[in-house]
Amino acid sequence: MAAFFYFLSCIISTSLYFKMNNPLEKLDLGIGMLELYDCFAIGYINPNIDFSDSERKIFLDACLAHFREKPFGYISVRNNAYSINPIIYINLNKVENLKAFAIVAFSEIGKGNAKIEGQFFKNAFKIFDNKKEAMVWMKKTIENS
Repeated sequence: MAAFFYFLSCIISTSLYFKMNNPLEKLDLGIGMLELYDCFAIGYINPNIDFSDSERKIFLDACLAHFREKPFGYISVRNNAYSINPIIYINLNKVENLKAFAIVAFSEIGKGNAKIEGQFFKNAFKIFDNKKEAMVWMKKTIENS
């Protein structure tokens, strides 16, 4: 009986791993890439982009086309250097089904910038060292929203 439960837990873990590591869709938005999952999106901005409201709109429109009215979260993976205007969060706060925002930052400067950005976002916000932890937190946060 214990072997059966172990086997079942392996199947569930493998299924969750597959869902968490295989996006439903990948989009090249010109200024970066967007991976779309069942309840969140992961964005990667190209280097040297000045990320302001028009760039925010490109990513947000792609997310809203995918999620429609469904609650979702957004993970920003900061593996390139670019500037971001934290005022974009004022407009993001108006998106009712955007329930959570996570930033994966790989440097202390990046984490410091993310802390400043977090002060502008009204919903769940967290900073991570790696994408996997951000994905697990995001999935749990959206499921509980």
